[in-house]
Amino acid sequence: MKTVRIDYFFELFEKNSIPKLFSKVHDPKNEKTIENPDFNKGTIDNAVNSVFFVPDYLQPVLGSDSYTIKKIEQFFKGYAIVLDGHDSADAYVKHRFRSNAKGIRRRIKRLEACFQISYQTFYGNIEKEQYDFFMDSLEKMLIRRFKQRNDTSQSLLRWEYYKNLYFSLINEKKASMLVIFDRNQPILVSLNHHFHGRLFSAISSYDIDYGKYSLGSVEIYKKLDWCLANDHVSYEMGMGDLSYKREWSNHIYNFEHQIIYPKGSVLASIKGNIEFLKATIKEFIFKIAYVRYKNYKAKRKKNPILSIKSEVSPIEAINNVPDGVQIDFNKEQYTFLRKTVYDFLYAAIENVSNVSVLQLNKQEHSFLIIGKSKMQHVVFENVPDKIDNLNSV
Repeated sequence: MKTVRIDYFFELFEKNSIPKLFSKVHDPKNEKTIENPDFNKGTIDNAVNSVFFVPDYLQPVLGSDSYTIKKIEQFFKGYAIVLDGHDSADAYVKHRFRSNAKGIRRRIKRLEACFQISYQTFYGNIEKEQYDFFMDSLEKMLIRRFKQRNDTSQSLLRWEYYKNLYFSLINEKKASMLVIFDRNQPILVSLNHHFHGRLFSAISSYDIDYGKYSLGSVEIYKKLDWCLANDHVSYEMGMGDLSYKREWSNHIYNFEHQIIYPKGSVLASIKGNIEFLKATIKEFIFKIAYVRYKNYKAKRKKNPILSIKSEVSPIEAINNVPDGVQIDFNKEQYTFLRKTVYDFLYAAIENVSNVSVLQLNKQEHSFLIIGKSKMQHVVFENVPDKIDNLNSV
């Protein structure tokens, strides 16, 4: 008798299907069910099924009482935003964050005040050229972000698989892509799966030069608005205990591991109980190992990849501007300047179109950022060698 292992969460959200073993999926929160078109009534599965990552609000229903079910609560918790009773992202933010709701909206307004921002969600229609450009942008963002974190991206390890996957899914309305633009340049790309009116946020990243602007919060806000405008009932964040998930979620739930096997078979009972024991021991060991893993990750983050160091002076009113050479900080050789300029925009509430940068001293890498009414002096210490080798500024 074979043992079949089923990642239930993956089947629902990434494959957009219900495993054939189950007749339907039941949502106890709103008493709704989703029928399984692939279920073959009257057929008994003679395998031992090990079904893991079963969320408590999307319970699988067997089409027969001819099975024994044994359940193990899994270590990881899941995080979701249930949208019942809310008609806009703003309404949800007010309800969820109370007195801090203004801070969420202020981040969006600050981003839009400093840059020429636009938003687009692709769901059911995307051109291949567009898709390739956005996926290449997302890949570059992930590489920079995880290098900054001194961490490994699991998405990048399977990047070719994901790049080949999402184009058809988006055009079939089984997935979507949110892109946030500064002018025509993507600064955030997010890939999402869809299962019967439930959005699952799968892979996202942003341009770290815009780190001051809390693009993660902007992303969630915009996707919530999209969900409500497109008859979606929940925004699923999946497993993983991260602070932003705890802050935004109104439904923190448990995952179950279910061992399912046919009644009346001695062999099935023996194999089913062995599988149950193995899953129980695995969860116990994982809980112990995970604490050590978290401690290891914390130590790695204390030793981030060396970045360019700078000494930034306080922002002050424009008075006497020293002599210098104006440079285009958007050019490749000045990319190290972008984050500092964008941080200045955030603090001074200036629009990027009103800002210029002067290079005061080439040897000391001294620059002056000048807005409409404010300016800031910055000196870089470990600038890449190529800036020193430029023949002209």
